This record gives sequence, structure tokens and C-alpha cells, in this order.
Amino acid sequence: MLDFSVNVNPYGPTPAMLAAVRGAVLGQYPDDGACLAREALGQLWAVEPDQIVLGNGAAELLWLCARVVAPPGTRVLIVGPTFSEFAAGATSNGAAVNTWRATADDDFCVDVSMLCQAITATAAEVVYLCAPNNPTGVHLKAAELQALAQQNHAVTFVVDQAFLSLCEHAAEIVAPRPPNVLFVRSLTKDHAIPGLRVGAVVASPALAARLELSRPSWSTSAGAQAAAVAARHESDFVAECRRKLIDDRRALAAALATLGLACVPSSTTFVLAGLPGAVTGHELRDRLLGRFHILVRDCASFGLPDFIRVAARPEADRRALLAALAATLRG
Repeated sequence: MLDFSVNVNPYGPTPAMLAAVRGAVLGQYPDDGACLAREALGQLWAVEPDQIVLGNGAAELLWLCARVVAPPGTRVLIVGPTFSEFAAGATSNGAAVNTWRATADDDFCVDVSMLCQAITATAAEVVYLCAPNNPTGVHLKAAELQALAQQNHAVTFVVDQAFLSLCEHAAEIVAPRPPNVLFVRSLTKDHAIPGLRVGAVVASPALAARLELSRPSWSTSAGAQAAAVAARHESDFVAECRRKLIDDRRALAAALATLGLACVPSSTTFVLAGLPGAVTGHELRDRLLGRFHILVRDCASFGLPDFIRVAARPEADRRALLAALAATLRG
């Protein structure tokens, strides 16, 4: 199967990353504080180690954040359409969850003024947003986020940055961090290690300490911690992959447009494409998978049944997808 449904770097992992993971010591418990891993990531992201909480992937960390900052009865606002894990965690925790959604009419861009109105209208205490957003690829820039956080200083913002390092705004990874913002990051996408599960939260020391107190012991394996340490030396690799993948994404979007798929302008390594005619994302996914063994992401779970999300891949893979799409859309 050729998988365009996942947004993992198709050019990784590097031999050095694999060697680091394979060299992890498995005969003893991992460091519960993940000290070396947090130190390495702190150097990579220009933050102090006590501002970093390591976890078993970004999804687990989103649930941890929900447990800590959105206890029962907390008013939460989700900026949609977006990744569902924080909303699921907050709902499970007994928070009151509302959603403000960007629309296709505006290419799913976040109108900060309208979002502020929604925060006020819902009396939100916690806001979750994804930047760049999944599945749209639309980015809320660091300056806009800082202004939003300052204007709503009593609100805690949980910002999912899982795709930031592979997007056109990757330099923002060291941008100033307002004290009322938690940033959730993933090493999975950069280094093509989704089976290992490595994520991190960057927050103020006070917020990070609260998360640490609620985190289960030994929540990251020796292999995951070894990967985080190795990531400190992989900046050039990630930068080169980012350049290639953004080129791949631009070529993909241009080619999809020639087939009549309307692509939302994306800043990262995938595109959200609206489908022509009566076909739904679910139907197109099933046809591509059954006939060509090619998988795309049906976006019905995001509330977008007439869209698919397609990840950038190297040229040979892209050509196979486009041929299969052309044949499928012709009927």
C-alpha cells in the first residue's frame, strides 16, 4: 500500500537516529525524569529543560494537558476543524467543550477578531488550536498567537505544533512563548518514527511542573529518550527534508488542481483538497484503496465529508497517486 494518509517524513529516519534507538539500554528502567532528553530538546528549541515535559507521543500529551488545565466544569473552546484528541481528553475529563470553526469560504483561515468574540461569548477558560492546523495546513503566525494570548491573558492556550518544524514557518519554533500558552510538539513527523511515540510539551516552568506532577512514571521508554537526544544533532536533516517536502507539496497541490480538486493553501507538508462532483472523501478513499492500493485521508471525522487530506511524498509516489486519481475520478 502507498500511504498518503499519514503526515510522516518519507525521507527518514536517518541511520544515526536508528542507531541511537537501537543502542538504547533495555535491561533497566528508563530515567523517569528524561533528563538527558529534556536537556537535548532544550538546546534544540532554545528553552530550559524545566520548561519541557516528555511524553509517549503528542496525543498522550494532549490528554495530559486536558487533565491538568481543563478539570471538570472548565469551559473549553476548540478552534476547528482540527485534530480531535484534546477535545476528546477534555470531554472525558468532564469539561464543557464548545467549538468555533473556520470556514472554507475563507480558506479555513483563523479570524483572530472573530475568535476573540467566541472566547468572550463562551467565557472560555482554555482554548485549543493547531498551528499549522491539521487537516487544513493553515498556520496562525507566532505574532498573531502572541497578540491573542496577551489579549486573553486569563485564558490558557494549548497550541498543537506537531507540524511546525516541517512547515514554511519553522523558524517560529524559537519564537517568544507567552506564559499562558502550552506548546505540544512531536518528533514523529520529523524523523519518521511513529511507532516509537515521542512528544514534548514546552511551557512555563510553573505549567510544566503541574504537568510533571500528573504524568505517570516512566511514560517514555529508553528508546524514545534516545531518539530525543539524537534529534539535537539532526537539524540539518530536518531542514533539508522540509525543503524537499514543501517542494513536493507545491507540486502535489498544482497537480491536484488540474484534476479539479480545490486545494486549500497550505503552509506544511500536506494539502486539504475539496472534491469535485458528488463523490465523498469516504467513497474516493475506498475506490483508491480497493483498486490501486493507495490510501488518502477521508476527512469526514473533521466534519469535512467532501474533502480529502493528502500528504506530500516523493515524485514517483506522487505520479502513482495522480494516475490513480485521474482514473478514479473518470469513473
